[in-house]
Amino acid sequence: MSKGIKMRSALGRHGNSYTIDALQALHDGHQTIPDLICDHPGCGSAVRFVPRYQQNRANRIEPVDVPAYIGLTSNSEHIAGCRYNAAGRIMVIVAQSDPDFLKALDDGKRELRLLTLHNGLEGRSLSGSALTHGGKPAAASTAGKATMSFSQSEEKLTSYLRTTADLVALRAACESDAFLSAELCLRFGTKRIAWSQFFFEQGRYDEAWELVKTSIANAYPIALAGVVKVHHTPVPGAKYKSSYLNCKPLYKRTNDPDRLDSFEVTIAHLDGKWLASFPVDTEIVVFGIWKFAEAVEIQRKNPRDPTRTTTFITHKLTLLPKFKRQIVKVE
Repeated sequence: MSKGIKMRSALGRHGNSYTIDALQALHDGHQTIPDLICDHPGCGSAVRFVPRYQQNRANRIEPVDVPAYIGLTSNSEHIAGCRYNAAGRIMVIVAQSDPDFLKALDDGKRELRLLTLHNGLEGRSLSGSALTHGGKPAAASTAGKATMSFSQSEEKLTSYLRTTADLVALRAACESDAFLSAELCLRFGTKRIAWSQFFFEQGRYDEAWELVKTSIANAYPIALAGVVKVHHTPVPGAKYKSSYLNCKPLYKRTNDPDRLDSFEVTIAHLDGKWLASFPVDTEIVVFGIWKFAEAVEIQRKNPRDPTRTTTFITHKLTLLPKFKRQIVKVE
């Protein structure tokens, strides 16, 4: 089952409220999980608790931790207007979006045009022409027209960023790609992009790193979901000025027990206070045009056995966001 928005709380049939943590405690204590219904007023759809578990995935770290959540049962749906109704959330996003960016198709689907977003993030006009140093399109014929064109382009980009932020937040809240894939296509120029090649959770950071590495000449914006691990700010006298937010990395075993692949995600920005507004353990989604660094080997003492040394093969993905809407807190 992979439909709908993941919930953090629900009601028992007798009106008692249960959080994910409370339900997980019941599960861990081998106690009965009550029958649950949606806690949005007036909804009451049947929902189920999926406990935290570990999942084996081929060619990845084994196991991968999958957080607990509450979701719909196979034969239930949220009512219209319920805050957990993914279809309703899509309708709101579409109604507020620019039709040039989220285009209606003949088959009833929508198409998100990533090329215009890419151009805006790269400092180009939304049509793809280069911008001058002052921010005005180089090809504009007069100063007045250039200023007007740039203002319209800037306004559209703001709209595109908002729509993308809303969509990736919705995807992070859903159980899988299935619902959004059925409703929304992704296009980059003439190329169709699968949702699995646009949105990456922590367990797939390795795939994101490979994609960015192999797409240097034709990179498109992608979204990475993660959990904040730590912040770094420049110390007095430091040569660098940016602050950094690091997400919890993905670790993968290799054939050698003393060698471990790690995939790290870093966001760098001059505004350290803004990055710090996403506290440790906050779930976020970050979208943009990412940069990769070639794998680097670092050796450290094994914390469990001081006589052994572990080699970490570190793969880094870094984003320098131009707009603060590129980081979205998952509610």
